[in-house]
Amino acid sequence: MLAAVFVAVFVAGLAAPAGAQAQPMTPEGSTPASAVSASPTPSASPAADAARDRVDALLRGGHADPAWFAAVFLAQVSPAQVDAIVAQLRAALGAYRSVDGAKGVYTAHFEKGTDEVRIHLDGEAKIDGLFFRPPVIAASSLDDALDRFRHLDGSVTYLLTVGTDGRSERAAHDPATPQAVGSAFKLAVLAAVGDEIAAGRRHWDEVVPLDPAWKSLPSGVMAGWPNGLPVTLATYAAQMISISDNTAADALIRIAGPDALARYAESNQPFLTTRQAFTLKSKGAAALRDAYLAAASPSARAAVLARIDGLPLPAPADIESKPTLGIEWHYSVRDLCRLMGRVADLPLMTINPGIADAARFARVAFKGGSDVGVINFTTQATTVAGATFCFSATLNNSSQSVDEHAFANAVGAVLGLLARD
Repeated sequence: MLAAVFVAVFVAGLAAPAGAQAQPMTPEGSTPASAVSASPTPSASPAADAARDRVDALLRGGHADPAWFAAVFLAQVSPAQVDAIVAQLRAALGAYRSVDGAKGVYTAHFEKGTDEVRIHLDGEAKIDGLFFRPPVIAASSLDDALDRFRHLDGSVTYLLTVGTDGRSERAAHDPATPQAVGSAFKLAVLAAVGDEIAAGRRHWDEVVPLDPAWKSLPSGVMAGWPNGLPVTLATYAAQMISISDNTAADALIRIAGPDALARYAESNQPFLTTRQAFTLKSKGAAALRDAYLAAASPSARAAVLARIDGLPLPAPADIESKPTLGIEWHYSVRDLCRLMGRVADLPLMTINPGIADAARFARVAFKGGSDVGVINFTTQATTVAGATFCFSATLNNSSQSVDEHAFANAVGAVLGLLARD
């Protein structure tokens, strides 16, 4: 529900550094793929030409031959899963044309855009690592790129600001309307923690033991860490932003406290933890859910949440699979660009660039969020030419799941165009 946003599709990364930990792929903005450890180290061997030929054959034919892959790859990812990703690329980009590049890093050219593909071959010229970046859909103009949002099914808001202060708006659609934004709310949590640190009340290297009461459902890995483990605020924050760890977010909500969060709560009072949200959305909590949604004031909602905090965490299978936009965090895209502006300079904001191709920008800061019926991407980037912008877009649908691929393609078209500015 509140997962990390990795729209780049990690098919397999089998050249992981020592100690790398495999994680399930449940990206906000793309179809869940496979287990992941790290992106593949590009091929730098004499087999590099063979790697390019293999990418060409895969994209041209649209079919992954099992004989092309190492056994360690096939243990994690099936050829059918690779075929599905190639089909998604073709659906987004049209007919495949050609591929160029070298040493395991290639640009695949399609009728409507491009995609970066990274591949690694083992000593027997078998694929043991494969990585597809998000597709870059060519757009003739900003209007052309933004027009793609008009065809999405649901309520769309977006905002493009230019300059470091974010006050100059280049394009906007309902930018002041609050919508459900999933894990993008974690920008507010990070901003509140940043204020506490700036005031000298907290420090990034401060150690706070992991309280079992803070543990939530994935995304993230910290729910599996030992109770009482000493963790710095910097680690909590990096986990919360880079892989959207929900336990890290709940820890920082509790550590920062309601007074620090109040400045950034907007219409989100009381400020939900992810654990509370999961509990409210669980199948056995219908009465609590109805009471929360019917509550007419923050104090009435807080009374419901007080009843929740003593309940056990529901199992992932017990979470309702239908949109419940009233149990969410609600921010306008203008709010999110403002929040991004407060935290974008933190080094941890660059760990996960989201849908943007970081190689085409001087710097990228990103946070996104998704839930059933909800998706948001918020990106602040500086182009190679030195121009800084923020682009935030949200799509809500109260009756069904949103089309995450179409949304990601629309955002990608905007970012791809801005990378050329």
